[in-house]
Amino acid sequence: MTESRACSDARFISRVEGIEAFPHLVRLLARGTPIGMEQLAALAGRPEGEVDRLLRSQPGTDWDEHGRLVGFGLTLRPTQTRYTVNGHTFYTWCATDTLLCTLIIGQPAVVESTCPVTGQPIRLKLRPDAIVSVDPAGAVVSHPRRGEPVADLRAELCDHGHFFASPAAANTWATEHPEGQVLTVAEAFEDCRQTFHELGWSASKEAPR
Repeated sequence: MTESRACSDARFISRVEGIEAFPHLVRLLARGTPIGMEQLAALAGRPEGEVDRLLRSQPGTDWDEHGRLVGFGLTLRPTQTRYTVNGHTFYTWCATDTLLCTLIIGQPAVVESTCPVTGQPIRLKLRPDAIVSVDPAGAVVSHPRRGEPVADLRAELCDHGHFFASPAAANTWATEHPEGQVLTVAEAFEDCRQTFHELGWSASKEAPR
């Protein structure tokens, strides 16, 4: 892990329009129910219509039939990666989201995924301050390159962020994405921790209940 990569992640994320709403969004979704724009906008300090527009500008955002938000990074819709926290089961768009969401929510979590190459189950136990366990121990995370802002965060970045059972299992991904990196879980967690603090999200207040 290098400091420059963590700083690069923070710079990339900070350029995503409306990203200041993200930690509030995650904490609201972590209650286990869809959320409306009014409360999210109030917490983010932006007009409701603007927050709605920004989220709808990202094609991968998950909505329910009533137009309520059910997923952005953390989601109520099933994906390859299951994320359990506070007795609720969620899913995430990518492997890195599980690490970042644990920091944002501030509670222990369990992550369950499947290696897309070997089919082997991968399970992590996380705390906001540490990785408790990784099974298998050699599991790694694919980290797509984050350069200029993209039109579709989910399709262009998140869909390429996986847990692999081992560095060898990630070889094909690394060959197909020479601009990306394959990180140990510890390296990915440290990157997320540095990014989290650099963006100032550690100072965000928890959404009122």
